[in-house]
Amino acid sequence: MAKRLVLELSSDELPDVWSLSTDLDAVPLVFRLNKALDWSFSRSEDWSLGTLRGVFAHAVYRFKEGPRSFSLLWNAAHSLNPGPDPGTSQAGSLFGDLEPDASTSLFLSRPRGIKALLIFEPPLSSQEIVNLQGLLKDVPGLLGCNPRTSLTPTEHAQLAYEPPKDFHP
Repeated sequence: MAKRLVLELSSDELPDVWSLSTDLDAVPLVFRLNKALDWSFSRSEDWSLGTLRGVFAHAVYRFKEGPRSFSLLWNAAHSLNPGPDPGTSQAGSLFGDLEPDASTSLFLSRPRGIKALLIFEPPLSSQEIVNLQGLLKDVPGLLGCNPRTSLTPTEHAQLAYEPPKDFHP
């Protein structure tokens, strides 16, 4: 992921980003969120994340309700376009034919177990946060949600400047 200097970005301009842990795959999670919360997530364009190992595509689900947009970024890449890996040995070696596993590239690598990111723009009010946390507790298969992720300021700013809904590789 390319690092960039972020100047004069206030916390008011950043979207709310919640981390979700679940034992479900992306599609069943989206189905259960839609059913339990009366949301209408649908598949959007993938969000591409470029690394030295290649370009990883993360599934994105979106919907809009009034002035607020909701996005769910799946935190495990489902496809990979391999790039040159400076650490690989020459062809014909013992491991020369293996391809990188796309599922090992997470957007949010810590803490472990974060399978999805919920992104709210504009941010939720404190009352909306409390209400949503109460509703999310009843979603089957959702093991936990945390309104405070361990995103670095650069990672968080990347969602503000290149949100999944507008990002094109």
